[in-house]
Amino acid sequence: MVASNAANSGSFECSTPSDDEIRMTRLFNAPRRLVFEAMSKPEHVKQWWGRLGEGYSVPVCEIDFRVGGKWRFVNRHPGGEAAFHGEYQEIVPPERVVFTEIFEEFPDTVSVVTSVLVEEGPKKTRLIATVRYPSKDVRDMVLGSGMSHGAGISYDRLEDLLATLE
Repeated sequence: MVASNAANSGSFECSTPSDDEIRMTRLFNAPRRLVFEAMSKPEHVKQWWGRLGEGYSVPVCEIDFRVGGKWRFVNRHPGGEAAFHGEYQEIVPPERVVFTEIFEEFPDTVSVVTSVLVEEGPKKTRLIATVRYPSKDVRDMVLGSGMSHGAGISYDRLEDLLATLE
């Protein structure tokens, strides 16, 4: 894992608002339209999602960004690979995206991710991502995997990318 110099790294928060949810929030120094773009285009997602340090990459990043469109990301890491896929259920540019997410090692476990981007001034955006799992047990397993730590690092990489896009 890498230490971060990202300006808003300390703004990352992870909470459990209900028995089957995880909520992550993070502030970015970028306008909402740019954050939305960086979260929805494969050429950008490959540069930040799952990029936790040396030896991490995203060799597969397929995005059909439309309601009913499918997505699939493969994260290559020092211990192997982890693949995720899902389908977009709602897209309201540049403020909201809802999609399913399936970790391919557990193909029958479907979570639903709701990402909301809130403007906090002309060049600041807060991401609020809420993930609903099929059960408390699944949510707790995900929390125990270190997911929140990895998400925090990924969001730091997203902030690094946003600084180059603006």
